[in-house]
Amino acid sequence: MESTPKVGDVGKRVAKEVARLRGRVPVREFSTRLAALGRPILPSGITKIEQGQRRIDVDDLVALAVALEVTPTRLLLGPPPPDIDCEKPELDELCEIGELGVAYLRLLPNLAMEVWDAWTWAVGECPLGEWWKVLEGEPGEIVESPPGLQARFKAENSLPPIRMHIGQAEDVQEAIRDIGNVVQGALDQGLTDDQIEQIVRRATVKWRSDRDVTRENEEKYRRG
Repeated sequence: MESTPKVGDVGKRVAKEVARLRGRVPVREFSTRLAALGRPILPSGITKIEQGQRRIDVDDLVALAVALEVTPTRLLLGPPPPDIDCEKPELDELCEIGELGVAYLRLLPNLAMEVWDAWTWAVGECPLGEWWKVLEGEPGEIVESPPGLQARFKAENSLPPIRMHIGQAEDVQEAIRDIGNVVQGALDQGLTDDQIEQIVRRATVKWRSDRDVTRENEEKYRRG
């Protein structure tokens, strides 16, 4: 019979981030949130997670992220890397500091990446490459990336650019400008009028929905 594996480096990082992000929310209240989402975890279970004494499966991860109002990536990797001139002490606590003061995030027992590289991979911007070949090879051996890796990676892991620029506007005028930019980009990519109309319609519906949710939340905060 196999023994239960210990919590690994990523699991420990998730535990710290759950504890940090839960902050002052009482553990019982947080447990209630998870139950309402259909993924109940007892207060004692949450405490064990935060102390690194309980492993988290993928369903727990998603539920925790929703309840904390962050993405699963935020829990897995910690805070996103700061601007050059900014510091994030909470990120430093999760990193390994290598030569020349470079901060690394450990993704696997044999693989640690610079924070920026880990995040650009996680958000679908840049592939990590075939690191298993690098780790299996001789020191200093160059492993070339397969042709088309970057394009294939972005196609499989990124949102289409013309869908990312619309639906996030804060007011009508900004939304109109975004729609104009999206239409121009779509035309440049050779999309048909019907395709453009469908994209704009869906994105506009999302923008209105997000706007309504934002207004509702603001009203709740005003009412206390």
